[in-house]
Amino acid sequence: MSRRGYARTGVNEHLMESIRAAVGEALAESCQVGNLRAGVLQVFVSDSVTLQEMNFQKRQILRRFEKDLSGNKVTDIRFRIQAGS
Repeated sequence: MSRRGYARTGVNEHLMESIRAAVGEALAESCQVGNLRAGVLQVFVSDSVTLQEMNFQKRQILRRFEKDLSGNKVTDIRFRIQAGS
């Protein structure tokens, strides 16, 4: 299952739920969770306004990850504008 990415999908859903709880539904709708490598989570956003707001709320999101996720491996978040959105 993990070879096909099914396990990662479940983790991404949990990460997205934590982001939604930290920043609210309206802002979270413009976000999509990307890869987690070396403790750095990539989150793709729809525009520069959302990018700026998410950067302001980064600490709050990281605290929410610590609270919600057992075995939390996220140490930093990098927000990027998703091309073509």
